[in-house]
Amino acid sequence: MATSKKQVNKSIATELPYNADAERVVLGMAMLSKDYCLDILTSLEEDDFFLGKHQMIFRAISTLAEISDVDVLTVAEELDKLKELENVGGAQYLAECTNTVVASSTLNFYIRIIQDNSVLRKMLLAIREIDNEYKTQEIENINDFILASETKFKESISKRHISTFKLTSEIAPEVEQALSKLEDAENDSDVIGVSTGYERLNQITQGFKPGEMIVVAARPAVGKTALVLNFAYNIATKSKKAVAIFSLEMSKEQLFNRLVAMSSLYDAKRINSGRIPSASDRVKVMNGIKEIADSKIYIDDTPSIKLNDIVTKATKLAAHEPNLGLIVVDYLGLVQVASKGGRTPDSRQEEVRRISLALKALARDLNVPVIAVSQLSRDVEKRDSKRPVMSDLRDSGNIEQDADIVMLLYREDYYAALKKENAAANKKGSQLTNSEKYELAKEKKEKELGAEIPGDASYTEVIVAKNRAGQTGTVRLFFYKNYLKFSQPSKDWEDAMNAIAEE
Repeated sequence: MATSKKQVNKSIATELPYNADAERVVLGMAMLSKDYCLDILTSLEEDDFFLGKHQMIFRAISTLAEISDVDVLTVAEELDKLKELENVGGAQYLAECTNTVVASSTLNFYIRIIQDNSVLRKMLLAIREIDNEYKTQEIENINDFILASETKFKESISKRHISTFKLTSEIAPEVEQALSKLEDAENDSDVIGVSTGYERLNQITQGFKPGEMIVVAARPAVGKTALVLNFAYNIATKSKKAVAIFSLEMSKEQLFNRLVAMSSLYDAKRINSGRIPSASDRVKVMNGIKEIADSKIYIDDTPSIKLNDIVTKATKLAAHEPNLGLIVVDYLGLVQVASKGGRTPDSRQEEVRRISLALKALARDLNVPVIAVSQLSRDVEKRDSKRPVMSDLRDSGNIEQDADIVMLLYREDYYAALKKENAAANKKGSQLTNSEKYELAKEKKEKELGAEIPGDASYTEVIVAKNRAGQTGTVRLFFYKNYLKFSQPSKDWEDAMNAIAEE
């Protein structure tokens, strides 16, 4: 006689590990004591129980815990209301559960048995699912299949971790130890994490700290990718840390050429075209290539990469590269979110929420700062003031919430051709507002102090709009567009700008 699919599934299910006695003990303890019940509800989930009747009892207990007391009587009433009381064995079975009483000190032992069996079941089911997909589905790209399988397996063995309270007396030694390490560190006193390479930015951010998610945002062509590459270059060549870059827009060759332009201070367009006329210039470029080659910068240029692949690849790299100092995702808007439970995200906002949460979790899990590049919406160009604010972030809600640091870029020359600014510049001195007078005076001083700056320098403001761990503020940098390099202005320039601001 042929075996039905239902029978096969039932056979597979009975092979999975579980401990009915442990499940019964834990449910009985939950119905005996409010304290036990809270411990159990914060340690287990419904699908941690294998037997269907135990899942139903746990569901009833969870529902009741939010609205009333939990005991055999109230659980029986709740199950009766759900038409499930007889399916779990009636009130008699609930009483049997509570009769199996154990010492409170052993409750965690039984909870751990249930958790371990739950994780083992999920792991075995994931293995079987992967095996079934391999046997029954056409695999177009073996590498994608391996990465997806690796992610599926990792998710199957991960277990929800509920942290417990800690007394401040327990936390104090950890903080003291961390402070001692900082005092002994050889880096700049303002820097706790890895140095950005810019003194003023370090003063505001204290560097990029392990576990932080940093968002760098601007309108297209303002220089956000260039700034992030400057951070990567500084961390790799000066701090001697490894850097991972997920480049969704540019190829690895384009990215490498940009890094060489920064290193050699040679025109990026000439490097891209291969037109390097003089021997001395070729030496500069070759030295730049050597410096980049000698640094530990890992580049993945998979276009439209999936979110799970970013997490998997970064985790694998961190396991083999203990000196990993930074992860860059350029840019957030191109990351693909795979369907979850067979359903695609309902909206772009939901996609961004999942990406943002995943990148923040990645930063914390690996204890490495993660920079996510993002675009600003067109709303910034509709206002009189073109300086961006956090609400200009595209799909900004979750990014604002999850990010530890948000940097917004503003370049005056980007908006130089707009009519309103041109009209203000043509007014007579007596007609100028105080704000317009400040802008003109600043522009004049910039030209005086920056007249000898090579490389088509552009004045750029890096606005630190959010900093969970410290202050916010604006950092002034020069963007040498020919070299794609950001540099700090001189102290004279900074002092002059500060003097104008105080007028």
